Amino acid sequence: MTVAGLDVGGTKIAAVALAAPGRTLDDLQVRTHRTHRIHGPEALVDDLEAAVRELDRQLAAAGQAPIEAVGLAIAAWMPADRESITWAAHLGVRDFALRSALAARLGLPITIDNDANGYLVGEAAMGAAADASSSLLLALGTGVGGAYVAGGRPLIGAHGLAGELGHVTVDENGPVCSCTARGCIEAYAGGNALARDAAAVPAAVALAPDGRPSALHLEQAARAGDDEAMAVLERAGWAVAAGLRRLLPAFDPEAVVLGGRVLLACADLLLPVIERELAEHAPLQGVPQPRRLELARLGDHAAAIGAAVLAAR
Repeated sequence: MTVAGLDVGGTKIAAVALAAPGRTLDDLQVRTHRTHRIHGPEALVDDLEAAVRELDRQLAAAGQAPIEAVGLAIAAWMPADRESITWAAHLGVRDFALRSALAARLGLPITIDNDANGYLVGEAAMGAAADASSSLLLALGTGVGGAYVAGGRPLIGAHGLAGELGHVTVDENGPVCSCTARGCIEAYAGGNALARDAAAVPAAVALAPDGRPSALHLEQAARAGDDEAMAVLERAGWAVAAGLRRLLPAFDPEAVVLGGRVLLACADLLLPVIERELAEHAPLQGVPQPRRLELARLGDHAAAIGAAVLAAR
């Protein structure tokens, strides 16, 4: 059986074809990556269909079996039944019955979950947490995604919102987050938050051609030795560690996977801060707690791989 896994972000669709049940990277048959300009439900279904058709064309050219099921990991909030999209801000999609619409278009069974769950299911199946019975994810990208997986299955929650770990509060008086609360991990460590803080760092501003620095310019300034840039990254690392101090006693994961474009680009700068903060302010200090922090390993196709694994199951 061949299954497709699609990861739909704000600007790209990463896709894989996987020979089920999909236990190792050797089971990956095809990988594709395309940009998109999706806005609205019809455009979303059109582009998802095109991505699956492209995988099928490549499989046929290689003499491989066609796709029989599709898994989708999408940057969106959705209810616990995973039948519809409640709100996908970057895609302009709200209250849309995506699973049935895509199943009707493709004539195939469809499995849907959010992108962070797909990310960690992929890493738990074939990546950084492949040998762990339970794992927790914090992924620093534009925002901060999170997930918890045990026995290969993501925690969904009563309303489909379990695993929104980027919105764990670390300081009730902190900066306003995208969710409108104050002091979430995302308000300190997400790419948008780092870009906001970079605007007050002259060395980062000087690196931005348009004078509007991003997290990348902040990283570059820190690597060039700028103390203000490093202080912003230190605060981001503190926020991640402060979040983990709250999450580790709640979930007791065997492994913590740290990923996302921003964290992986700055891993050598952020990990020492995270480790130091956890060592100095360990939760449940009277109980031995071996900490296992792992960097994500599957790259841009991690969530697509996880979506395919969920579809195969």
